[in-house]
Formats: sequence, C-alpha cells, structure tokens
Amino acid sequence: MSSSGSGDIQITQRHLDLISQIYDLPLHPERWSTVLDQFASIMGANMIGIAVHDPMTSGQQLSVSSSNFTPALQAEYNTQISTLGESPYAKMAANPKREFWTELEMLGMDNIEQYLARPSSQWLIQKFNVTYGIGSCLNLDRSWTDILSILFPENQGHLIPHKKQLGSIFLDHFAKAMEINRSFSLLKSRFDGVLTALDRFHIGIFILSPNGTVILKNTEAERLIAEDDGVSLSREGYIHPNTSDKRPELKAAIKQAATTAEAQNNHAETLLTLPRKSGKDPYLVEVSPFRGDDDIESLFSGCLVFIIDPAKTDTVTTKGMQKIYGMTPSEAEVCRLVAEGYVTDDIADARNITRETVRNYVKQILHKTGTSNRSQLVRLALSVNLPIDVAPSKTDTPLIK
Repeated sequence: MSSSGSGDIQITQRHLDLISQIYDLPLHPERWSTVLDQFASIMGANMIGIAVHDPMTSGQQLSVSSSNFTPALQAEYNTQISTLGESPYAKMAANPKREFWTELEMLGMDNIEQYLARPSSQWLIQKFNVTYGIGSCLNLDRSWTDILSILFPENQGHLIPHKKQLGSIFLDHFAKAMEINRSFSLLKSRFDGVLTALDRFHIGIFILSPNGTVILKNTEAERLIAEDDGVSLSREGYIHPNTSDKRPELKAAIKQAATTAEAQNNHAETLLTLPRKSGKDPYLVEVSPFRGDDDIESLFSGCLVFIIDPAKTDTVTTKGMQKIYGMTPSEAEVCRLVAEGYVTDDIADARNITRETVRNYVKQILHKTGTSNRSQLVRLALSVNLPIDVAPSKTDTPLIK
C-alpha cells in the first residue's frame, strides 16, 4: 500500500493505526504527547513538537510536543528561545507549504556548522542531543501558522531525504487534527461540554457513525435540513444532497473519512460544494475523520461534516484579515462587503466608486488571500474568525443599510 506524495514509502498497518489515533486528539488533547511519541518512534526522532503562531491572539508558542519536552522545558523554550522573528520558521511562515524543509533550508545556511553555532541550536543539542531537523507548515492560509518540527540525532543526518518522505504520509492528518483542535479548544474555553458547545457554533455540524448515519447535529445543521434547499435527511438518517450527481461524491467522502478514523485508510479531508434549489451560493462542505471518548464510542466514531452556508452572512466577519493579508483600508472594506454578500453594483454605490474599480479591488483581494471566489473567501473569513456566538461590537456599523 502506497501513499500519494510519499515516494516509495510503503504504508503499513502501524502507520494507519497512528493516523487513526491522530483523530482522537481534538476531543482528547491530553493524548498529544502519546501520539507524538509514537510518531517519533516511527520517524527515528529524538523530539517532535508543533509550534503555533496565531496573529489574532499571541506570538509563537510551542503548543504540543513529545513527552520528553517536559512542561519545564516548554516554559524555558517559550520564554527564552521562541521568537518568530529569530526562528528558522519565519521563512516558512511567510510562504506556507505542506512539505518538509531542513533547518538549513529554512535559515538559508550553507553548512551544518553554521547552524549548530546558533544559541537555540546549542540549547536543543544540550537538552535533546539533536543535530538535524526538518519542519513543515500544517495550516496554509496564513490566518495562523503551525509548524511540525522533527529533530534527529547526528547519526540520522544521511537519512533526511527518506525521513521527509516518511513524514509526508502524516502531514495532512496532523494538519486536520490541529485545525479541528483549534475550533474545539475555543469552544471548550467558553462552554461546558462539547455537545452543548456545538450549538454555539454557527456552522452546520454533523457527527456521523461509521456507516454514515447522522447521530448528532447542532442547531445550525437542523436549520439547513429544515430549509431543504441543498441538503435533507433520508428516512434512514443519511445526509442527502438535493442534486443526485453529488450523492456519490458525498458518500465516498464519508466512507474515506470513516475508514481513516478506523485505521483502514489514509485520507485527511474532502472539500466539496452542494448546489441549492434557490440558486443561492452553494453550500461549502468539509468531511473529516473523527473519533471520540471510549465511553461513548457509539456517539463519536466515524466522521465530522461541516456545512457552511455562504448566504448566512450575519456571522461572517473579516476582522483581522487586513493585517494578515496585507490589504489596504479600501481593499479591507470591499472584502468585508463581498464576504457579507453584496454585489458589485451595491458596493460601487456604497463606496461611491466605479464598477471597474470594485472589480479591481476584488481581484486584488482574491489574489492576496489565495482564494478564487466569494465562497472560498467566506470559508477563509470563518477560519480566521470562528463563528462562535460572538456578540457584535457596538461600534460596528454597516456601510450598507
């Protein structure tokens, strides 16, 4: 069994078992060290960590790590070593890609001696006996940066190309687990219990059993079903796209996710769109593997389905995107209006500019954010500002009433 992007590496049952356990992490963040210890064993690494830089909240901090990176060492790292501007990861954060770079490639250095002379390298050698390292971005949209770092002892240096191939098997899965973990961490910090918190999330959330039947849905998901515009529930309890040509696609995505959660597949997520009877922008759908508590395994096993309604603009905010994506003030205002569903003529009238100027602004906005249409822009805005019962600011007044 082989994996896309993993060269001649053969995926074993041990690899699939680890991939399955990765999807336990959003509901069980206390298991991160155990999972990363197993990953370190597979990789032949001395230490593995994931550092997160979220421009909306704080600077770079080591988020999770293998168990040998003790809390005391994490505190020392976060206070003395980790500053994004001095980090080898700054270059990666500016141009995020889900592929491994060596430490020398990150820093633009020519030889290992130059790298080892750095104070931070000396600290890692002293604490973990590591000489070589590789790292990869997990999140790619720059709304926050999380980087998986794998550090090896000196005798592993000649194996780095092989280590890159082996590690690439797991990148998509760690990326998805970190993305879901970020959402659930915010939910848990504001509300008691995941099940209660789901109703605070203004995106349709469905938790499906391994056979694809819906076992839990939040209030927004129930609204989408009741509208019967793009999706419905069959009598058997399956999510049912209203257009027949999308049904096999969604069914295949759910099967891939469920079998990955059960250690029988290697698929991180599927993105698709569902057309609507009303002709409004199609729903945006994400299907991901998901596992839960052993005590309620029947309730949390299978996959997680997010359905975003781009027409529901009351929970969409582009706050912070101007800074993250380097927009001008005018571009930021147009970005907000586009995300809220206004069309070119309305924006031109409200801003007292020409239609052609609006189109130029939109072109620049899409280029800077790496999106290609309004639906993708909405999805990005919801990623930057998770729609979790955020009360509107009294100072936020719309340009168009």
